[in-house]
Amino acid sequence: MKKILILATLLAAITATAFSIDKVSIGEIASAEGKVNIYKENEVRGELFRKNGYKLFKGDKIKTSGKSKAFISLRDQSKVILLERSVLTLDDFKQYSPSEGKVLFKITKTGEAQGVQIGLQTTVIGVKGTTFLVEVEPNADGIGASPTKVYLKEGELEFTSVEGEFKRYVEQVQEEYNSFVNDTMSDYEKYLREQQGEFVEYTKEFTIQGGTAVAIDGNEVRNISFGDDVNQAFRELETFSSTINVTGQKQEKKKIRPPFPPKPKQETPDNRTAK
Repeated sequence: MKKILILATLLAAITATAFSIDKVSIGEIASAEGKVNIYKENEVRGELFRKNGYKLFKGDKIKTSGKSKAFISLRDQSKVILLERSVLTLDDFKQYSPSEGKVLFKITKTGEAQGVQIGLQTTVIGVKGTTFLVEVEPNADGIGASPTKVYLKEGELEFTSVEGEFKRYVEQVQEEYNSFVNDTMSDYEKYLREQQGEFVEYTKEFTIQGGTAVAIDGNEVRNISFGDDVNQAFRELETFSSTINVTGQKQEKKKIRPPFPPKPKQETPDNRTAK
């Protein structure tokens, strides 16, 4: 009987510990514009965001409506912005899944071996201290994975395919190879080699550096350019990062009180005699 009581006590302690870990806040919605809903894990009915500093937990899903935005501060001081008609799920601390719209991330660099992971339908993105935007486009026919674009402003991102290999189109070809093709092949031979994927790279993983953007459609990956709307979104992220702290309050500059003017010198009998 004593052993049973001890075992029950241990199980209760483990359960309580696990419960308390799950209840540790991952971050908070520091502020929002328009209509923002929060859906708790396994819940269909969402809760309307009403107050700055709304605490977020594992499994929470944030959804913005048209002309709406959500500004999120994470526990490690990283910042996230959901633009209009966007959805982001907080799978766990340092594991996030954008599934609709445009989501901006400014991830704080730490010394930990395990960085942040962004989960998409066809790829997992490894992040360590970077600023980037993920755009998940609507899937018109509902078949297969939604086309996705990733814009990396600074830092480095590592992409790993969930299934199979990426078919990445390589835009830049070495000059030596170009010279070889021009000197030794007829036009028809060049055409055949291009059609056979001579300029395509098959890989399970690839890395991009700051200033690079890619479009992922199924397993095909192509380089794309930054648009004005993307650059504007990054400027908004920088503004948010510099003016909002983790508690959701605006950081105000300390007011410096001007020095008091010197008091007028009081006259003494000796001063009056000297005059």
